[in-house]
Parts: sequence; C-alpha cells; structure tokens
Amino acid sequence: MKATRTTPSSRRVLILYASQTGTAEDLSLQLSATLERHRFTVTILPCDALTPFSSLAAHDLVFLLISTTGQGEVPDNAKNFWRNLLRKKIPLGWLGGVNFGVFCLGDSTYPKFCWAGRKVGRRLLQLGANEVVGRGEGDGRGDEGIEGVFAYWVDEVRNVLRSRWPLADGLWEIPEYVVLPSKWVLAFADSGAGGKEAVDGLDIMRNLHAPRHGSVLATVTRNERITPEDHWQDVRHFTFSLPKSVDWEPGDTLSLSPKNFPEDVDLFLSLQNWTSIADRPLILTPAAHLLPDEIPPCPISTPISPLTLRTLLTHHLDITAIPRRSFFSLVASLTTDETHRERLAEFADPQWVEELWDYTTRPRRSLLEVLQEFNTIRIGLDRLLELVPRLRERQFSIASSSLISNTSVDLLVAIVKYRTIIKKTRQGVCTRWLASLVPEESSVSILFQKGSLALRTQDLQRPVVMVGPGTGVAPMRALLWHRVNLLFFGCRNREKDYFFSSEWEKLKDQGVLKGFTAFSRDQKAKRYVQTVIREEGKAVWEALGRREGTVFVCGSSGRMPQAVREALIEVFEKWGDMRREDAKVYLEGMEKIGRYKQETW
Repeated sequence: MKATRTTPSSRRVLILYASQTGTAEDLSLQLSATLERHRFTVTILPCDALTPFSSLAAHDLVFLLISTTGQGEVPDNAKNFWRNLLRKKIPLGWLGGVNFGVFCLGDSTYPKFCWAGRKVGRRLLQLGANEVVGRGEGDGRGDEGIEGVFAYWVDEVRNVLRSRWPLADGLWEIPEYVVLPSKWVLAFADSGAGGKEAVDGLDIMRNLHAPRHGSVLATVTRNERITPEDHWQDVRHFTFSLPKSVDWEPGDTLSLSPKNFPEDVDLFLSLQNWTSIADRPLILTPAAHLLPDEIPPCPISTPISPLTLRTLLTHHLDITAIPRRSFFSLVASLTTDETHRERLAEFADPQWVEELWDYTTRPRRSLLEVLQEFNTIRIGLDRLLELVPRLRERQFSIASSSLISNTSVDLLVAIVKYRTIIKKTRQGVCTRWLASLVPEESSVSILFQKGSLALRTQDLQRPVVMVGPGTGVAPMRALLWHRVNLLFFGCRNREKDYFFSSEWEKLKDQGVLKGFTAFSRDQKAKRYVQTVIREEGKAVWEALGRREGTVFVCGSSGRMPQAVREALIEVFEKWGDMRREDAKVYLEGMEKIGRYKQETW
C-alpha cells in the first residue's frame, strides 16, 4: 500500500473491544489517545454495539481489542458480532477495503490462550481484510503483564500510522506532553448554597448500592472464618439469603461490586482539598466539543444515586489500584512542584519502565499512596475519571447447589492480605470489603452469571473428575449434588484447610463421591493433587478413557494447572497404553469437545 498524506477530515478509525471484566475497554481508551495524537477521529464501541453490522466494511481502519473468557470464548459483549462474522452468506472478499489490527488479552495458564482474539483475526483475514500491524497477545500471567505487552504493540501501531497514514504537510502529531481534552466531564449540579448535613461514610459503603441490570439485593447470613486464626490464610464461608428463588448451574458465578472504605475515601478527599464539597450532587455529561459518533462509552454506565464525590469514590473508582503509566503522564501536568513534575514524568517515560515497575507493581503501591507521596498533585473534576480506573466487579464461583436450596447461595473466599517492602499490609479491595460484612445486618448486590465450566447435559450422564485444590473446591461443592464424581482435593493441612471435610466424608459414605486428598505439609515429602492423580491413575483412566468422562480443574492459576495436565498425560500413557505424543493429542481432543474445562484465578 502506497502511503498517502491525509488531512484530519479524512482520518477516521474505529476501535472495537470485547471485554468481560473491563480491561479491554480500558485499553481501548488508551489506544484512542494514541490515535488522537496522530490526528485521527476515533469511534470506540463494544463489538456488539456496531450497528448495522454491515457498516464494518465501510471503515478504512479498524482496531480490535479482544479478551478471551472461559474455554476460549468471546466475551458476552461480542457474541453477536462473532456470530455475524461467521455467517456463511458473507462473501470472502467482503472486507477487502478494511485495514485492521488485533490485540488479544488472555491468561497463559488456560489451554486456549488468547483464543478469541486469534479466531477473530483469522476470520477477518478470511473475509479479505488486510492486517497492517502484527497481532499482539497480552498475558495476564506474564512477567510484563497485559499492560507491558500492550505498550510495545501500541509502539508498533504508531510506526504503522507514520508510514502508511502520514499527516499532510503542515500538520504534526500532538506531543505526549500536551494534555488531550476530556471526553466525559463531572460538574456540580447545584450552586453550592444551602446547609451541610453530616454524612456517614460507613453507611454509604454498607447501605448504598450501585444499580446493575439483573442484580438482586441479598442479605448476608454467614461470614465465618473456617481456617484457624494461626493459619497463614483467612478463608471465609459466606451465605447470602435471596429475596426470591433462583436456579443456577454448577460452575456459575456470583458477580459482586466491591466498595472502598470510608477512611480511604476521606484520605483521597483530604489530599485533593475536596472534603467541603464531597457531598454536593454531581452530573456526568459528554464533553461539549464531541460530535455524537465521537463520544466514547460512558465510564460509569449506571451511576450510584445520589452521585457525589464521596459516593463516586466509594462505589465507582478504584482508588487503591496500582497506577498505570498513563496515570503518571497525566498527573505530571497537574502539579506546580517542579521536582514532583520531573519525577512523575520519568515514570511516564517508556525508557524508565523498570523504574516504574519497581515503584508501583513490585511493591503493589496504590494510586492513593502515590497521591500521598506526591501531595502537590491537584486533580480537576474534568480529569478524575481519566486518572482513576473504575472499580471492577469481581466474580466468585458459587459453592452451593440450587438443588439443595435456591433461596440462599454460598461462596468460599480467600481473603487477600499480604506484605511487600511497603510497611502497610496490602489488601484486596473486594475481599477486604467482604470480610467486613455483618451477618443479618449487611446487604449485598449480587448478579448471577454463567460460568466458564458450562456444564452440559451429557456431562451429567458420564463420570466427572474434579480437581479442586484450596478454594478451587467451591464449584465442585455445587457439582457434587448432580451426580457421582471423583474429587481430587489438595491443601496444606488436614486440620487447618480441609474445606467442607465433614460433607465430603458423608458423601463418600453415601456412595455419591469418591474422594482423594493431598495434604502437602502433613508429611516430610510434599503431596499435591497431581501426585494423587498419578497414584489413582487406573480410576482416572476408567472415568476418562473408558467411560469418556469430563475433567474440571479449578483453583490457583500458578503451577497447578500445568502440573495437572502433565499428570493426566502420564495417566493416559500408562493406563491407556499410549505413546506420549498420542496421550497429549488425546488430552487436546478432550479440550476441543469440551471434556477438559478449566477455571483458575
């Protein structure tokens, strides 16, 4: 393709994102800023919001940011888009005039890593589209994380834009130090007059709930620590009483909206000198300079009511998140202290990526702590939503069966708490909030969602081999009531973290369960679930090889999933009388037809 110098009026680009948890959406906004600096007019949409679908062929340049969810599936907000792409009536040259690039988001501990983005890219090529930048693949478990790989990919996009879409004479790229106009603006809805009422931040956290379509308000009836106080990990058994009966399938999840604590919100307000205006009502509107097709998705689709700075920071913004490089780039322009400005600008410079990692990611330093250290930063209302990421929903596997009770639902949750080189203990924003819930007093907005294990009718007619070490046993507890199963459970100590042990023993006595345990610290030689899978290889092969059963693997996404896969391959070799390569092919075949499923975190 010959480079043609273009003017801003002819430089338009479409960004489509497919996001299950919001990461791809966040990255689409970062990519949009890069494209704007190259004088492109940008339209950002979730994939399914592209209407009509046929308009895809009218775009000269399209970038797609595609997350993979479940067993290599596209996210919910891209399912219709993917179905439309697969229509057999589409001619193979339909997208001949479209140039595109794909960035995939995934987790390499899953067998189908970045599968959704890869298959979208392949399909676009089949339909005649021209891939102008190499596919990027961000790994949530990689050393650089998704953000690090994305930064390199964006650099490639810049190079492509400069070579293939150069600017017309007399026009230049907008420099990085120039702050781009805001897209969405917060403003006060009142004049500021009138008396001030005392506001209880704890009440706002506990009793206000952001609206979510399809959610129900449940009452906490149990918040019980089930590991001893001297155990290294605080694991809780939660029960929520439902206002109406709900039926769910094993492997389904509960989506929860975490909340920030009043003391953290108060600190943020204080650092920005906002305490006196924290409870004035706000409105959220698109910036006046944007045309209708230039307005990006609203950063808060369903705001809390009333919307104030205090409720916004409590329910919608992740003020304890680890700040990204883009954060430092923007806040460097929001301080009058020259020393602070220079240091913040260094963190935003790609050549100092290791220093940024050492300052933020390695010690898990929060955005709020950065604002404390660089206390001259002053954030305007027009920049708040750009600087602070949204507080994302968290999904937890349901740990109970609706066959037993469809008016209450259980979770098994490990409370995230750990130390780094920073003196203050690090805590997970969602599990910290969960741990604070008071039985019979606290209410929680919950949303039932289909899980990636996707139990099918045929799965209930054949054996199921469940591998669930630690809290990975949660969805297995739901599944056990649906058929006879083999359960491989692992933990450190029988006496300290053998979750639901009395239930497992009772089910074994009833013939519902064949249970095998691995307690890694109860003897000199460590034993893990993969050890026991090898030891019980004959029973595993009987269930999977002879009776064509299904494997569910749930739990930590560290070394465990790969170790379990290796153990299964060795079982197939020995008890299935296969060569190693044939055993690997057999396991891959199980994955393709849905007989090997994984849910790790």
